[in-house]
Amino acid sequence: MTMAERDRHLDVLTDRLADLLHPGEPAPGPGPGPITLITGPVGAGKTTLLQAFARRCAEAGVTFLGASASRSERTVPLEVVRQLVRRATVDDADRDRVGQLLDRAVLRWGETADEEALALLTAAIGGELLELAARAPAVVAVDDVQHADAPSLRCLDHLVRRVVGLPVLIVLTEAPRTRPWHPTAYAELLQPARLHRVRLPLLTADGTYRILADRLGAPVARRVADEAYRISGGNPLLVHALADDHTAGAETPTPGEAFREAVLSCLYRCEHLVLTTARALAVTEEPLHGPLLPHLVDLPSELNLHAVDAATSAGLVDTDGLRHPAVRRAVLDGTTVEERARLHRAAAQVLHDDGAPPPRIAPHLLTSDELTEPWMAPTLLDAGEHALAEGDVDIGLRYLRRANRDCTDECLRARIRSALARAEWRLDPQGAVPHLLGVATAVRAGHLGTRQAAGPIQYLLWHGQIDRAVDLIHHLGERADGVDAHSTADLMIIKGWMATLYPGVPLDGAAPAGTTRDPLALARVKHRLRGVLLLDAVLGRGDLGALENAERTLGTLGLEDEPSMWNVVCAVIAMIYADRLDLAGEWCDRLDRIASARRHRTPRALLTAVAATVAGRRGDLRRARELADSALHRLSPKGWGVVIGAPLAVRLWTLTCLEEWDEAAACLRTPVPPALFETPFGLHYLHARGAHALAAGSPEAALADFQLCGQLMTSWRLDQAALVPWRTETARALLRLGRRQQAEKVVREELDRLRPADLRNRGAALRVLGAVHEGPERIRHLRCAVRLLGECGDRVELARALGDLGQAQQQAGDLREARSTTRAARELAEECGIPLLRPTATGRATAAGRSAAPDPDSDTGILLTGLNDAESRVAALAAQGHTNREIAERMFLTVSAIEQRLTRIYRKLDVNSRSELAARLRLDP
Repeated sequence: MTMAERDRHLDVLTDRLADLLHPGEPAPGPGPGPITLITGPVGAGKTTLLQAFARRCAEAGVTFLGASASRSERTVPLEVVRQLVRRATVDDADRDRVGQLLDRAVLRWGETADEEALALLTAAIGGELLELAARAPAVVAVDDVQHADAPSLRCLDHLVRRVVGLPVLIVLTEAPRTRPWHPTAYAELLQPARLHRVRLPLLTADGTYRILADRLGAPVARRVADEAYRISGGNPLLVHALADDHTAGAETPTPGEAFREAVLSCLYRCEHLVLTTARALAVTEEPLHGPLLPHLVDLPSELNLHAVDAATSAGLVDTDGLRHPAVRRAVLDGTTVEERARLHRAAAQVLHDDGAPPPRIAPHLLTSDELTEPWMAPTLLDAGEHALAEGDVDIGLRYLRRANRDCTDECLRARIRSALARAEWRLDPQGAVPHLLGVATAVRAGHLGTRQAAGPIQYLLWHGQIDRAVDLIHHLGERADGVDAHSTADLMIIKGWMATLYPGVPLDGAAPAGTTRDPLALARVKHRLRGVLLLDAVLGRGDLGALENAERTLGTLGLEDEPSMWNVVCAVIAMIYADRLDLAGEWCDRLDRIASARRHRTPRALLTAVAATVAGRRGDLRRARELADSALHRLSPKGWGVVIGAPLAVRLWTLTCLEEWDEAAACLRTPVPPALFETPFGLHYLHARGAHALAAGSPEAALADFQLCGQLMTSWRLDQAALVPWRTETARALLRLGRRQQAEKVVREELDRLRPADLRNRGAALRVLGAVHEGPERIRHLRCAVRLLGECGDRVELARALGDLGQAQQQAGDLREARSTTRAARELAEECGIPLLRPTATGRATAAGRSAAPDPDSDTGILLTGLNDAESRVAALAAQGHTNREIAERMFLTVSAIEQRLTRIYRKLDVNSRSELAARLRLDP
């Protein structure tokens, strides 16, 4: 083993050997004692140092009589003396004589307690030792003398008192102990006046590096030395074990099997008190001198533990407990399951008796086979709810599942299952479903109050189980005590959230009049429904000043519970509906960081879906698609429940804008619950599905979806374009069907209903109105639409409006303006990722009496009944004589995609060739 930082100590021993061989003039004053005592913690390298000294003795021709004491032999009389005799160079007759003396002495030591008789035996054996050692210069060495048997200690003491002036050096090694095995004999031998003490400390950081450099090379040692020192505390045995475990290329030490064995070896070589203390520390993770530990190691007083320190524990224990998590893992690996369970249970009992809070007690109850005490299950429940409030769902689930396993009290079990549903929902809403039936039964049985039932009712609504949720709400309303203002307020809060999520579902039965007038109850209701009130202010009253309240609300809320999370989501959605996408985007990013830090999948999935909506309204289609995909992947389709309509709508609308038809079709095949269409999320889904149908050439299906949106919003009294502009979209579908007058009527109705501040929807409606008219009127409407859409930042709709305006200017003969406008439309479309607008010539001059040739690359090229925009562009290019490959290159699609579209075009237009197609489009082939 490498002798790092031990050369100085070896030199001290060598100097003493030189004094033995060449005694000089005696120095004034008392000289060094006859005993050189090497002290140091277990594993510090005392045995290695003694072996190195033995080699120097052999080189100097000095006899080395060595022995090694052992804990297992500390009760075997004269075992150390026997080892010394075996190492001596004597003839067979003397060896037999001394051996017989030792045999008789062993028997006498076991038979008599007569001190005078034992003193005679000690003198006889000590004399023989002196005779063996004094024949020539000799070193008598005993390793781990703290484990030596009492008779051997007495004989060594006899020898020490008689070697003064003789060429004999006695070297002993000792590991610090909390108390000696044989205190009287030990104290007699190691009198301070006799000792020359050599202290062997643990390694420094530099010493650790030197060992690692010798074992692993300097480059590796430079990378891992600092962390190896923190793990090992400078214990050479542990440092060598880390070197044994090191994996090639690793940037940090990787404690493994060798390290575990080294830790356990150190503990087993220390005293039993150190071992039991280390096990208790590993189980409880308490500080060394805390109030808990003395009860676990069966000590009458904490003062006994003061003897356990870095020296007596080989550097494994300090005042904070075990020095490193790797040490704790090694100690736990060496502790039986039964012993760990016993310590945990004892720790839980002590903490409970001392009135410790549940989060301190609960970790010790997880390993209990049975929760036999009546306080155990409630403690786990309280600790689980505390963990949920702190955002640590994983720990909370462990506590709650353990409590649920053994709990027999029905009321308590109902509370546990309610908390379990809340915890499971945060990680995956589908995981809460198994608990909801039991919770519903408990509510009907009266085991749960309104507050405990609020969360499970929300989860039932999330999963579309409307009837069961309404039944529970009615049941709670019937049980509500007219005097209990808190229960009534909780019931009003539940109804408020249900009316927001399912605005068309009737809820009969109001709270008792006496309690609803209670100012404290009303204040609590308003506080818990802040998000709902903000949405109502923005959608219902058009109060954009409510955004200040939204920011204040977000600044005071977190994601630690469901009410707070829903208020946060509603506040951000209110910003979106108010068209403050900048604020909404900032808060989405900020809240996502919080949810990410807490590793809550459900809140993070919801916030990601909201962020996707923001990106889509900004016109960042690629970002919106990525966020929608990310949101959908965080939870399963069943886990999303009715809320799947939000991310699915963004994804479908984005894919439609990007003309990724196959993926959009796959999106439509995603199963959605029937209850989706009773929620506002269903409105967004219908809107996206209608937009896809319109772009895919099915205006009838699109019209049906848009009109269904309108019917639902009207019946729910939510007929606001900020939610879904169903009238504008209906007019767009009517135009595609050729019903121009109906389209104009619908879009003008929309314009009359819009508020002045609603720039986004007004601009979109004016673009549709421009498509209804011709000539200067069309240009005027489109110019106004471009201005409004530019102000609100709707880049997708702005690009399309610019394309329409460019075509209108071209038809009016204003080619210079048309080129400029079309160029701006294409640039903006490319920024958004819209594949409908590509750089090309702006158009051609028209001959007298003929229509202008359509620009096949403009956003609004030839549009025939039954063809969508993309199909119209393909038809125009094919009619002009372009090959399928040329069309694919210009439209950035595959040849196969072009062939499929041409097939659909031929079928829709009832043509069989490109020449027929050209004639149909009035173009020269």
